[in-house]
Amino acid sequence: MDVVILPRLGVTMTSAIIVAWEKKEGDHVDKGELLVVIESEKATIDLESPYEGYLRVILVEEESEAQVGEPIAIIAAQDEEVDVGEVLRKWEVEKAVKEVGAIPAPAPANVVMPPPSKVKAAAPFGARVSPRVKKLAEELGVDLLAVAGTGPDGVITEKDVRAAAAGPAIKARVKLNQVRKAMSARMLSSWQNIPQFTQMATVNAVNLLRAKEGMEGVSINDLAVKAVADAAAKNPEVNSSFEGDTVTIYEDVNVSVAMATEQGLVVPVIKNADRKTVQEIGREIRGLQERAAAGQLTNEDLSGGTITVSNLGFYGVETGTPIINPPQSCMVFVGSIRKAAVVGEEEEIRVAPVLELSIAYDHRFIDGMTASRFTTGLKVELESIPH
Repeated sequence: MDVVILPRLGVTMTSAIIVAWEKKEGDHVDKGELLVVIESEKATIDLESPYEGYLRVILVEEESEAQVGEPIAIIAAQDEEVDVGEVLRKWEVEKAVKEVGAIPAPAPANVVMPPPSKVKAAAPFGARVSPRVKKLAEELGVDLLAVAGTGPDGVITEKDVRAAAAGPAIKARVKLNQVRKAMSARMLSSWQNIPQFTQMATVNAVNLLRAKEGMEGVSINDLAVKAVADAAAKNPEVNSSFEGDTVTIYEDVNVSVAMATEQGLVVPVIKNADRKTVQEIGREIRGLQERAAAGQLTNEDLSGGTITVSNLGFYGVETGTPIINPPQSCMVFVGSIRKAAVVGEEEEIRVAPVLELSIAYDHRFIDGMTASRFTTGLKVELESIPH
């Protein structure tokens, strides 16, 4: 009998959603044959069976979440007796030994867990609440501390409690999938742990538009990624990451490109973008976009980024306040190209296409002067791009 566990497929992976079992219970499966599709925080992944035999028990159903190292199925001989309870007890023991070196005591038999207690209806300090209203709040699970009384002198009424229990009309409740969970965790970590500052610059986009027109099949985003890569290569302090007390400055310039998908935001990586042509970068981006839309990005596609570009100019967004993609130290936001009144070298006023850049930096080790060199360098790259 063999137990299939959820493997760790990346350093940060802690869990995954079981998307689809490719075999049903009772089916024979060969070693190396596709067994199950999972969705990790970064990608949808096909898992091959590590064993040959019959899929006797599916332990984690589709649309359910499993933790790394958790048993998700049992493969055994066709006529082998399978005691699921015994299998799970062994797994719990092995897990406990690995984690704390101790064997957990068996749970006492016939223990009935008490039902979850209802919300204790504590009244706000100084507020008057009748016993009847307090009882109603307990029944409806309403925290009276969060209720503003509308009765005389702030008395909380039955109507107040029922309104609090009803809450606003809800159209839908959407559970975060793994991609959005990962985005949520990373952005929260970035916001809480990285002191960030943003520099902004306005780019004369004349050459940028000419370059786009002169290169068939190339987009403004392709040109922006190339310019960021070239500017980062010339200002390596921003092509870096900060973890613990160590700053790592990279030789390779691997640009993470933010892409919105139906599953959520993903940031696949254009590796060594500074050594590639705009056309090569464009082809790679299109390929990654297709795989991202199909949920087929691999860990390799998503790993190794050293600096991130987010471009919402397609949607008419002129500027923004980017949040660093940790552990990277720099995030470039590219806005839309719009026409604006600019002052020429002869102090004449004319209309010209401009583009706004917003660049977020990790202020724990990047100072304003260092950041300014990159901000200005990127502006120069974009304004002098060949066409």
